[in-house]
Amino acid sequence: MRTRLVGIVAFAALAALALSACGSAVAATSSRPTTAKIGDLAPEISLKSMTGDQVVLSKLEGHPVIVNFWATWCGPCREEFPALVRKFKQYHDQGLVIVGVNFQDENTDDGVLTFMRNTLVNFPIVRDTGDRVGRMYRINGLPTSYFVDKSGVIRDVVVGGPMTDDFLDKQFAKINQ
Repeated sequence: MRTRLVGIVAFAALAALALSACGSAVAATSSRPTTAKIGDLAPEISLKSMTGDQVVLSKLEGHPVIVNFWATWCGPCREEFPALVRKFKQYHDQGLVIVGVNFQDENTDDGVLTFMRNTLVNFPIVRDTGDRVGRMYRINGLPTSYFVDKSGVIRDVVVGGPMTDDFLDKQFAKINQ
């Protein structure tokens, strides 16, 4: 009986240890919020780009970041892409990162790649095919752009477009401090 009790206590201790380790892992991975809000850390984005690279937002801390949700069928998205391309070219040497998140787009990967070639996209494009990232960022209209500072904090959000070069210059100044 005593051997059985020792076995049960040992099993319970191991189970508690395993559960606490799992809890730590969950806490470590959930340190970022799951809903976007101005003034808070931006929710994590971890998606493969159209060129095959993994884009992880938390690894971009130290850089000002524009997260632009768009679709190939969206007229204002298409109109503002040239300004995003110009601003990325202008500010890339100052650390600007733009992540284009293709969202709610039934176009194929080839269709998105054709759009990228036609608009001379010079920044990473990722596809949110399951809408998981879009839900965290509360996307309910396209285009939507989040302006994230060097600390990973959301400083502004713009729903609708197209954004102009002058507007993007002002936003870059805010997130590059």
